[in-house]
Amino acid sequence: MKLTRSIFLLTLLPLTAVAQKDPDAVAVLSGFSKKAISAPSVKIDFDIMAYDAKEDEETEMNGTAVISGDNYMLTLPDNLILSDGKAVWNYMPEVNEVTITEPDPADDSFISKPSTLFSMYEKGYKVRLVEQNPVEWIIDLYPEDIRLNLVRIRLAVGRTLYDLRSAEYRTKDGMTLTLTVRKYDLTFRPPAGYFAFNPSDHKGVEVIDMR
Repeated sequence: MKLTRSIFLLTLLPLTAVAQKDPDAVAVLSGFSKKAISAPSVKIDFDIMAYDAKEDEETEMNGTAVISGDNYMLTLPDNLILSDGKAVWNYMPEVNEVTITEPDPADDSFISKPSTLFSMYEKGYKVRLVEQNPVEWIIDLYPEDIRLNLVRIRLAVGRTLYDLRSAEYRTKDGMTLTLTVRKYDLTFRPPAGYFAFNPSDHKGVEVIDMR
């Protein structure tokens, strides 16, 4: 559960302010963004390892994210989160319960606008190309707002396909969250209704509608 909470905290990061940018890093992230946004969807199978330095504790989790514009499906071991841009469903299979909320139109976080994942470098962050090799570029993003708990995001972007290979988040409270991409697919075409929760698929589900 600690790892799940960490993932949610990272998705709520505000994306504001004016940033200083390394043009080489911007060129790489622009290519990454263009390929992702032009695809029918971005499907990512990933492993996550969270390290809590205060507790000297590691937690591992795997999952899948499918993003198409501002629609998404996030599949984690303990819950399923979907949004069709009009509603957000958080389904917990262990208790067969789904909570429905509305995305906040003023919110620029992943939960309301997942497409920001591919454009967050454009504002609110200093960006720097720290390494390049025949396989990938390594780029660091530092938040301009020093009040944030986030210290740094480090992205690895593949040189051939401009695919996300890994992402590392470090926070001031001692958390390091490392996402390793197992598969990055830009060809998946989600069928109609894919990003909406269908109660009939989960017999007896308890629906908590908070809209």
